[in-house]
Amino acid sequence: MKYFLFCTLLFFSINLSANNKDKSYQKFPYWIQMMEDPKCNYFEAIKAFDLFWKNRKRPLEEKEVLGKIAEESITDDKALSRRLKKLPAESRNLTFQYKKFMYWAEMIKPYVQEDGSILTEEQIQKINK
Repeated sequence: MKYFLFCTLLFFSINLSANNKDKSYQKFPYWIQMMEDPKCNYFEAIKAFDLFWKNRKRPLEEKEVLGKIAEESITDDKALSRRLKKLPAESRNLTFQYKKFMYWAEMIKPYVQEDGSILTEEQIQKINK
């Protein structure tokens, strides 16, 4: 009986901590720090990224922005600069970090192990020799 009670309490505490982590991932962009940490877990970084953007509007990709500009017959770079300047500084930074993360996730994917760890530079160099 004590074992059952202990296991039940352990299960609920783990579940609560996972929910708290998910909520903090939704509120703060931890994925930015994770992307810059070579010892981060790839799958955890992807989870943090997805949870953060779950209820937010994701930034437009360049091809989407350029397509809209072309539709409006605006061809100069000044139009894009004006649009970006209208965004708050925090949004501009998140847009940059969003694009940086998308690039990082794609480039690092071949070096991700089954457990989510990422190969070190030395391990990558040994493989490429």
